[in-house]
Amino acid sequence: MSKTVAGWLGFFGGLLLGYPAVLFGWVAYTNIADVSDMGGGKIMGIAFFFAPIGAVVAGIAGAVWLARRAGKRAGS
Repeated sequence: MSKTVAGWLGFFGGLLLGYPAVLFGWVAYTNIADVSDMGGGKIMGIAFFFAPIGAVVAGIAGAVWLARRAGKRAGS
């Protein structure tokens, strides 16, 4: 597998895993810490701002990780 394909697969894999990780991490934190969110503003901020940022960061990390791994396997 080429580094480019591995990078893209890692990026999309990171996106798909990063968004729910941030979102459900916040939900778990609010349940454990008993944080009140009556109006839903906090979860909307997480769902539409912080979770997408976390997904992009996880996507970049996944792309770098898989591309480096593919490069080591190819011997380059």
